[in-house]
Amino acid sequence: MKIILCLCSILVLIVSCDNPGNQDNKTGNYVSCYSYTGNGDTIILKLLYVGQSITGSLVYNLNGKDKNIGTIQGGMKGDILIADYNFQSEGSWSTRQVAFKKLDDKFIEGYGDIISTDKKTVFRSTDSLHFNENLKLMEIDCDKSNQN
Repeated sequence: MKIILCLCSILVLIVSCDNPGNQDNKTGNYVSCYSYTGNGDTIILKLLYVGQSITGSLVYNLNGKDKNIGTIQGGMKGDILIADYNFQSEGSWSTRQVAFKKLDDKFIEGYGDIISTDKKTVFRSTDSLHFNENLKLMEIDCDKSNQN
């Protein structure tokens, strides 16, 4: 069931990325894409805004680490995106909470103390997150994000 939900979310996002950055004036739905590349690392974040909900995909391809590919589902809390990241790494599925602070046309990933259970890893408090200003995901054309 979880895999089907993830695949459906990815399919909706891919279809929506055919018109990157376009906004449907009737529903307020739109897609935006962000990327960080540096020091052999790549992070790609694709977001589909549907009303107050945000779904999308997130890829971490970090130098010296296993590539993580998955989907996110969450929403904005002020200027911070809080979402569950369902991803596959080393052949198994995991879920962890992610946070990205919106700053102009960029997103900056948040870090903080975490609590782990057998099913999910979450932040102890989303109010005490730290944001790495050196690692900014810049807004890009969604067509360019399909290259990775």
